[in-house]
Amino acid sequence: MNYLLRLLDGAAGISCHSGEIKPGWVFVAIRGRVTDGNGYATEAVCRGAKAVVTDAPDRLPPLAVPVAVVPDARQALAALAAHFYNHPSRSLNIVGITGSNGKTTVAFMLEHIFRTAGHLPGLIGTVRVNVGKTSFPSRLTTPDAASLQRYLALMRDSGVTHAAMEVSAQGVEMSRVDHVAFSCGILTNICADHLDFHHTFAGYLAAKERFLTLLGTSPLVVNSDDEHCRRMAALAGGPVVTVSLARPADVTAQILHTTAYGSKFRLTWNKLPGCQDIPAGQITVSLPLPGRHNVANALLVGAAALLHGTAPGELAAAFCSFKGIERRLEIYRCGGFTVIDDTALNPGSIDAVFATITSFRYRRLVVVNAIRGGRGAAINALNAACLARWQYALPFELIVTASADQVGPADTVTSQERQAFLDSLSRAGAAFSFYVDLQTAIRSALQRLYDGDLLVLLGAQGMDAGRQVLQEQISTSAQPRPATDFAIGTRP
Repeated sequence: MNYLLRLLDGAAGISCHSGEIKPGWVFVAIRGRVTDGNGYATEAVCRGAKAVVTDAPDRLPPLAVPVAVVPDARQALAALAAHFYNHPSRSLNIVGITGSNGKTTVAFMLEHIFRTAGHLPGLIGTVRVNVGKTSFPSRLTTPDAASLQRYLALMRDSGVTHAAMEVSAQGVEMSRVDHVAFSCGILTNICADHLDFHHTFAGYLAAKERFLTLLGTSPLVVNSDDEHCRRMAALAGGPVVTVSLARPADVTAQILHTTAYGSKFRLTWNKLPGCQDIPAGQITVSLPLPGRHNVANALLVGAAALLHGTAPGELAAAFCSFKGIERRLEIYRCGGFTVIDDTALNPGSIDAVFATITSFRYRRLVVVNAIRGGRGAAINALNAACLARWQYALPFELIVTASADQVGPADTVTSQERQAFLDSLSRAGAAFSFYVDLQTAIRSALQRLYDGDLLVLLGAQGMDAGRQVLQEQISTSAQPRPATDFAIGTRP
């Protein structure tokens, strides 16, 4: 390792992307799932790389710069980047958030609470990166190790004190968060996801469990209503703070009132494990986000905020003023009907959306769902089965699309993914229509909608353009038809 670190003497930067390399930088060649970075080493050297790091020297062409051979290039990148930027995470309070669902909402909510409490917060996640004094759109939930350490260094140098960071299972598996000092971890929930990458649910769980080892002795806030989370919490090396809506726990909530647009609940906490200086307490919270799952998210956030010294009054004020996030159960009006827009991408997130819909009043329900492209047949079959189950319990018109007119190569729906989704719906006896393009799917939905109906746009990348397409089509077409005598929640 000392030899490896000596490569950084006089280095001007470090990256695993050849296009980022500048004179004096170190290039780490990563063998990815699609692209082998070793094939870009010549380009990196031509751009000025002073050295190349690899775990596959046989894949490199002859180079006129030093080559360091390591057992694992991803792990080497994480170690080198942390050293190059002088371990910035050690100067920050970083809350790492992992789980199948809720990571983005929890991260944004926590960032908002830190800001309300008077801190300069940072954020790294699926939607946005905020380094304190500037922010920009994110490319990955958890960025590569060199980018991650650079963001953390920018936070430190900008005066950020507290940061929320989404930690994906892939990010853990690919060593992106190695050498990050977390002040606290949050475990939201676990359901089947990313089976294309981890191959099995057991592999997915193993990646989540490895995150707990990265926490060291820092506290873990865990959703004890989730059986997988309860089991994983036993592996934590530090204090475990449990939160629950349904069972005894360190932090609990009693829901006092809930509507389609928010919840009011009583948040109660006991003496928190490992933090006996925090007295037990209780506050009443008004949260302007719908859904029981968002109350669960708020419990996790509240526990982490208390662990970081947030006063109860600041906590209540921050929850009350939190406005939510784009495409996370986002609700808006279009013409005479209501729209729910959500990036539902696995059975757990689909369940959360439909459980929330049960609190809405509407005449009819129309759902447009985008198949997940580039994520494998298994998760798409599971998603379709979940939709079919909800259609049986809560009748709705289901429109399915591959969004071929909106997605790039990485998110294109393969024939296997499409077939797995549609076959799963058919086996379950679901009624549905399929359209290749998102434009056509939304046009079909508009033709079915009446005033007072509820339209739900579901899906990840394939539905990102859904709101824009919907609004463009409404502006160029007739408004929804007047309401007829359909009963609430039934199909004609």
